[in-house]
Amino acid sequence: MTSSQATRPNDDLSGGTVRRKSSTMSKGAALGLGVLLLIVGIGAGYAITKYAMPNSTGGAKTTTISETGSSLIYPYLQVLSPAFTAVYPNIALSPASTGSGTGISSAEAGTVDMGGTDAYLIPSTATSHNLVNFPIAISSQLVVYNLPGISSHLNLNGSVLAMIYQGAITHWNDPLIQAANPGVTLPSNAIVPIHRADGSGDTFMFSSLCFLSWKGWGQNYGTTITWPVGPSATGNSGMVTLLGNTQYGVAYIGISYLTQINATAGLAYAALGDQNANVNGVVGSGGAGQQNYILPSAYTVSQDANLGLQNLQPPSVAISLILGGVPGATNLVLGAGGTLASSAYPSPYPDTNLEYLLISSSPASQSHMKDVVTFLEWALAYGGAYASKVSFLPLTAAVIGYDTQALEAVPISN
Repeated sequence: MTSSQATRPNDDLSGGTVRRKSSTMSKGAALGLGVLLLIVGIGAGYAITKYAMPNSTGGAKTTTISETGSSLIYPYLQVLSPAFTAVYPNIALSPASTGSGTGISSAEAGTVDMGGTDAYLIPSTATSHNLVNFPIAISSQLVVYNLPGISSHLNLNGSVLAMIYQGAITHWNDPLIQAANPGVTLPSNAIVPIHRADGSGDTFMFSSLCFLSWKGWGQNYGTTITWPVGPSATGNSGMVTLLGNTQYGVAYIGISYLTQINATAGLAYAALGDQNANVNGVVGSGGAGQQNYILPSAYTVSQDANLGLQNLQPPSVAISLILGGVPGATNLVLGAGGTLASSAYPSPYPDTNLEYLLISSSPASQSHMKDVVTFLEWALAYGGAYASKVSFLPLTAAVIGYDTQALEAVPISN
């Protein structure tokens, strides 16, 4: 299958549809305490019954909800913030793009209300810091390059990318890359692999892909690793800027920066391969060009999310690529360069993830936590309508069900 055959950009994953209890319900009643918001999706419906009133009808001091962390989730929170404050004028959401590493450490230290991360926090670590993994959207990652004269979507796979970032493949016309791109005249120039300088959930996702795709990968995986080659940049925005100024470079960048990527001259993103080369980097006799290369779209990302989430049961929503060992989690990359397709999901985009907010299960102020929960429940009920603005997808009903159960365990007070 070619990359063009694997995309249906007009399709999406409508994981949950919010319906009011009555079509004639007034706006004021809909915001009232105890209103029933039904999230209907695949297999089940979930009721949000803890939904809180706005903290004031006017005149009271504004409450600020602090968030820091993932630069991938940051554009989404920027979109949600004014929409939320329009409904709750006395609660302000203040997000910051500092990288998932900072999001995790700040949540663990209790210096913010929410820590944004693309990397699922292992349950034992979360429990030790009284934290809850709260998924808020489905995201994905792009592999972007700056190749003068080539604006098409190249075909790349996990094995080849691991070899590039290990320094084992050093030039664009390497036989493995050329085999995956028949008919494309690739330059002989050296590849410049760009990585994140800050602790990053994008690094967690990408290093997981490399770790599981090629046995020669000499590093581990995580939000921060030791990169053997290439320059670095801070944040996804910094990655786009550096790559735009680096001919023959390649970088991993969160899909929420697609608008910035498209606006930067010379940049294009790859179709990622499913089962293109084995863990030793050896292409099958059919040639990598005969394999399944998949472009990111709502359709293909939703397929990958469904593959990863289909066997999950609360309390785990560990869709992060590496965490196949977490109870209930599905390993999205099975050691062969990409997600394994199935008859039900023939075109899964291999680099898909959940975006998480880490919240406290033992807040210092239960009254302040009420405002945090108000935002989170609003995001569950209405946030999915804004997801496409940053190329995210709404959560599936199963994940929303997990989230509502998790919120029920968070203590709040008026």
